[in-house]
Amino acid sequence: MTHFVGRHLEEMADIRSSRKRKIVLLCSLVSILVMGSYGLIHFAAASYPFSALNLICTLILAINLWYMYKSASHHHADLVLSGVLLFDAIVLLLYGEQIPDRLLWLFPIVAAVIFINEFKIGLVFSGAFCLLAAFSTLFTNAILVPAYMSTDRFVISLFAMAVLCNTFSYYYAKVVNYIQSLYQEGIEDLAYLDQLTGLANRWSFENWALEKLSEVEGHSGITALVFLDIDDFKSINDTYGHDVGDRVLQHFSKRLKNNIRSKDRRTEKHDYSIARFAGDEFVLLLYDVRSRSDLDNILDRICHLFEHSYQASERVNRLTISVGVALYPEDADSLPELTRCADKAMYAAKHGGKNQYRYYQGDRLSPLKDLDINLSDKVTPIKKA
Repeated sequence: MTHFVGRHLEEMADIRSSRKRKIVLLCSLVSILVMGSYGLIHFAAASYPFSALNLICTLILAINLWYMYKSASHHHADLVLSGVLLFDAIVLLLYGEQIPDRLLWLFPIVAAVIFINEFKIGLVFSGAFCLLAAFSTLFTNAILVPAYMSTDRFVISLFAMAVLCNTFSYYYAKVVNYIQSLYQEGIEDLAYLDQLTGLANRWSFENWALEKLSEVEGHSGITALVFLDIDDFKSINDTYGHDVGDRVLQHFSKRLKNNIRSKDRRTEKHDYSIARFAGDEFVLLLYDVRSRSDLDNILDRICHLFEHSYQASERVNRLTISVGVALYPEDADSLPELTRCADKAMYAAKHGGKNQYRYYQGDRLSPLKDLDINLSDKVTPIKKA
């Protein structure tokens, strides 16, 4: 399953590059065949200048195609192809009076230039060429339009085709960007979030916390790692089943997200400061807290998150939490040690009677903080399918 997901993540991340590579390859092959054929035809007709130009363009495109296969990339290959096609189009436009139906070749050339490039680049290239064609045909006598095609019809048709192709390219780019953004969100959910609760998982929390601790080092505010554990959660699973236990975890996680700040004050971006560590253990990293009394208020609010009843058809008689707190860098100056201190403080709170929070203070722990958390939560049994 991991290999399957990884393969598709890679494909989606590279969807734009893969699409461009295929189009460049296809257009290069078609251009090589067409230009090579016309080079030989012009050579047989003793039209050596056009034959030489076509054969030189064919050689450049062949080298460009070989480079794509050799390097397994398309870096600048699209620009080389676009340059060759636009050069050939300009030659046909300005100097190809003796070539039958030369103006008809301009339409597929312009379309190819639009599709092999990103929207903005294709718009610039096609727009510049269409303006050159319009100026040359409408305001100068440099170009003779065949009798079967009026000048106005040629210019309008060329612009209309360019508008249609660029419109398609624009909306295609928007769709690809949207798909990639959705997929990126899905990747983030899979890689960084706990699938049951929607909180950060242990891996994403630890990676984020390491950076945050180095960032807040030396700041005047208080930084604290908080460990939370739902008391007697195993008995809830044993009594009401794991489905009910999962719903309790989801409810608690939702209350945490709604009541604890999870945005950076400076950037206003969501962080990974609230995480499900393992089972019924949760962890918070509180930073930039102004004072110890503010931290106490936050801890009191956390410990009373279950005061409002959790509606369900069964009753969880008493649901409490034990909380351990370790301060950075007073208690520990590294994340693993800070985690150990907070975990130890949490277990001290649990062994000291539960339903409380304690600070870690070296070999001794802070005085017991008694909390009155009397909860009668109803739990609705999950109907089996």
